[in-house]
Amino acid sequence: MQTVVRVAAAYLLLLIAFRVLGKRELRKMSAFELVTLLFIPQLFSRALTRQDYSFTNAVVGASTLLTLGWLSSAISYRFKGVARLLKGEPTVLVAHGALIPDAMDRERITAGELFSELHRVGLVELAQVRWAILETSGTITVIPTPDARTYVGNYEVEAGAQGF
Repeated sequence: MQTVVRVAAAYLLLLIAFRVLGKRELRKMSAFELVTLLFIPQLFSRALTRQDYSFTNAVVGASTLLTLGWLSSAISYRFKGVARLLKGEPTVLVAHGALIPDAMDRERITAGELFSELHRVGLVELAQVRWAILETSGTITVIPTPDARTYVGNYEVEAGAQGF
């Protein structure tokens, strides 16, 4: 029965913590935030199974991690220089149909990965790309040229028809 109470208490703590942290924290996590969330189960696992009877230690540890996550988010929001340091900046991989090899090498993005993303959005040629940007979340945003035609299945459609 004590295990049920401990699990319920941990659940309530995390539920309240994520409600207090806000939706922005759950939208897209940075690597730092993901690592923080991966530590929480480790902190609670021993306390929940009563291998370590200090449930208080687990609560204090998780609360500390969540507070540090919230503080880094608040500081990043307030100070843009800190945000760039913690989260990085987007990297342009393609500009006006031309690959930027130095940027691709620095970010370890292969031409194959980039072309897969172009094909996913319906583009077949590099010349159709105005910009391809590696976002801080790890996704690649592709902005086609105004006259680019995209392909959905075997059908050619105008770029504007796909929401580009």
